[in-house]
Amino acid sequence: MIKPYYEEDGITIYHGDCLEILPELPKVDLVLTDPPYGLNYNNGDLASQWENVFGGKKENLGIRPIINDGEEDSLILFEKFLRITKDKLLKGGACCCCCCCGGGPKPLFAKWTLLMDEIIGFKQAVVWDKGGLGMGIHYRRNYEFILIAQNGTPANRWNGGNKTPNVWRINKIIPSADQHPTEKPVELMQKIIMIHSNKNDLCLDPFMGHGTSLVAAKRLGRKCIGIEIEEKYCEIAVKRLAQMELQFEEK
Repeated sequence: MIKPYYEEDGITIYHGDCLEILPELPKVDLVLTDPPYGLNYNNGDLASQWENVFGGKKENLGIRPIINDGEEDSLILFEKFLRITKDKLLKGGACCCCCCCGGGPKPLFAKWTLLMDEIIGFKQAVVWDKGGLGMGIHYRRNYEFILIAQNGTPANRWNGGNKTPNVWRINKIIPSADQHPTEKPVELMQKIIMIHSNKNDLCLDPFMGHGTSLVAAKRLGRKCIGIEIEEKYCEIAVKRLAQMELQFEEK
């Protein structure tokens, strides 16, 4: 068993490639994650759009590349991740993946949806309205999808009742230079966790960035495993969790 990078109070972090680490992990109640979108974010096409729209060079705009974010690499990675995840999800567990709304002419969400349906079983596409204009030219991206697959019937893990809308308005984060370039709001991760899991359930984020899903899980009394390939983001996640402990002590 690979040694954890961090482990305390039901929260575990592994530093490394999720495809190598996932087979070693126990089964989980919920997978929620934000995989590389395959858009060469901060490095290729989108970085050039940033330069065109905002002016200046990408290096001066705080643009940072993401590992495995090439179109072909990310799609191969996503399929392999899903096939391992299918075996790791308990019956009725959900797999929730943040996904770009399209990336220009490339219908990424359609490819991901078909893969999720083939491998796990597709349930729903939630539209995350991020508020304000996003990146791009002509049609600007101010929403993303959260694609949800489910391993069989939800059993007792569905807490959304029959009136949960599939459009959520939660303001986006504009990341600073020391944050992950595609950081998601804690509120967004909390909403997913509350709807698709119960207290003390085990959640898993194979592409955790700097630990937003872990922070959300800890706040809600869930256990969580995070995997991240870049050590600098593991370090930030540990610091965020330590800061939470300080806040608890102050109360």
